[in-house]
Amino acid sequence: MIVQDESGITALLDSLESLIHEAGRDSRKWKDVWSKIRSTGQAFKGSKFPSPRERQLAWNRFQSLVKSVKESQQRAREEFAARERESEYHLREIQNLASGATPSSDLDELIVAIFTGGLSIILSELIETILGPIDERKAELIGCNGSLKEGWAYLTRHKGQMLRKDKDEAFQTLTHASKTLDTAWGDWKRAKNIAFERCRAEQQAAWEQRQRDRKERLARREAWEERMKENRSKLQDQLGRLEGVLKHKKRHLLELEAKRDSARSDDFRNRVKGWIDEESDRIRDIESRIDQLREWISETDAKLGY
Repeated sequence: MIVQDESGITALLDSLESLIHEAGRDSRKWKDVWSKIRSTGQAFKGSKFPSPRERQLAWNRFQSLVKSVKESQQRAREEFAARERESEYHLREIQNLASGATPSSDLDELIVAIFTGGLSIILSELIETILGPIDERKAELIGCNGSLKEGWAYLTRHKGQMLRKDKDEAFQTLTHASKTLDTAWGDWKRAKNIAFERCRAEQQAAWEQRQRDRKERLARREAWEERMKENRSKLQDQLGRLEGVLKHKKRHLLELEAKRDSARSDDFRNRVKGWIDEESDRIRDIESRIDQLREWISETDAKLGY
């Protein structure tokens, strides 16, 4: 290690002080600062000064610089924590506005009923009551538009006080709310346009829809059963192959045990014991896989009602 004199230590302290100022403008420099602090501290060991007083003054300056670094970083952490809390507060406010921009599903159920005939004759008899919920829905959607607009405006006003991750999350939240609201408006417009026509044809449409639903359910069930059976067949094939392998391994194990018992030297006997351990491990692994396959087959049988 190079022994530093007073001028060398002073140069190191000047360099450290300059680097600290740079880190104040660029936080990425703090790692370099601490590296410089460690190397400067090492340089003090064995350094030569004209007198103990000059050495103490240099050391005091070094300690003062270290203290200023710690204080600066603590302030930075506190400032970041405060900014983080402020950012999270703004995010929650935006999330609340986005939630207020999300319409309820009350009219969605009526819209579904109109399209599928779920209300049957009752809907045809109460045609006059359809416009009421539709108008109520319109008022609700207008309110949602206001909340969404306020949410975007809030983000614009406060994005400078938010962290990047919170801004991204706020943007995604508002975007999702906007898409949901657009879908709701589309549903409302379709419901308004076809309400009366659909009511008159509701009974026939309801019957036809029930038939289609029944066929689809049967088709899905049949397709599901076919997939389950195919999967069971594959599992059964795997099980058969593994059981064959297991038998082979067990026969091999017996052969190894016979070789061990008849071994004429300790060296060969120990080698055979190692082979037996390896083969035993393979057998346990295969048995575990067989148990798992049998469990899967049993679960599949239960689902198929076998």
